[in-house]
Amino acid sequence: MILEQTEIKYRGKIIFERLVMSTKFKRVPKFFTEDEACFLYLTKGAFHFRTPTNFLTFNEGDGMLSKCGNYFIENVSITENTEHQVISAIGAFFYPTMVKEFFQTDLSIEQFQNNFDTVKISIEPLMKSFIDSINYMLDNPKLANENLIITKLKELLLLLSKTEKSNSINAFVNSLFVTNEYNLNEIIQQNLYSNLALPELAHLSNMSLATFKRKFTSFYSESPAKYILQKKLEKSMQLLGHKSKSISEIAYECGFETISNFDKAFKKQFQKSPTDFRLSQKDK
Repeated sequence: MILEQTEIKYRGKIIFERLVMSTKFKRVPKFFTEDEACFLYLTKGAFHFRTPTNFLTFNEGDGMLSKCGNYFIENVSITENTEHQVISAIGAFFYPTMVKEFFQTDLSIEQFQNNFDTVKISIEPLMKSFIDSINYMLDNPKLANENLIITKLKELLLLLSKTEKSNSINAFVNSLFVTNEYNLNEIIQQNLYSNLALPELAHLSNMSLATFKRKFTSFYSESPAKYILQKKLEKSMQLLGHKSKSISEIAYECGFETISNFDKAFKKQFQKSPTDFRLSQKDK
């Protein structure tokens, strides 16, 4: 999936990276680990970014700031009739131990409360100039000595703190490593009509699959598979009453992988195919 990768490291960790990847994927977990935050500038292509309670689309020229947490990157061609061959981006990674050292701040003090998990960043001229300088540094890695890497990372954090309107740089960097808390119902209702598999829902919920199933059943008094399928079928039945959408559009909107899966599940539940059900509504 990764076609090209250029990295600048500091103390063995990737700080700046240029990545070119194929779009031959459906959905993958984010590339940075749980305790990292990331800034990304998309230079080509597009992708969806799914967080526990949000679903964002990033296009060429967009910036993204993502806090620590469990997220998915999704191919836009799953939901849109587009033919992006590659996705390319320039990224920067923030590690709590380094940030604490650079800014001499106590990351345990939550000075700046911001409940975002991932946001779009407006690329103003000053930020674009910074990105160009990182791109040049990636083209000429011998220039990237320790002092320059630290200086550029600090510069980026300062620029981002202004974008997010933080009162201080220390308050802003602290917020990057404060994991948002979500309740299970929030996550389920946000992703109810997605085509996420149960292990993927468990990942977004930051739980093992066994724990996720147990807590889900305790909360909804039904198994995850049964509850989610029922809700999808109820929504599909409502949508079939409107002529504006095709059967395939309804199947996708309700989170079914294929039309045949939708047809089979619908027929089992209502003893009619989606097409026959729609025709029966015309007679009423």
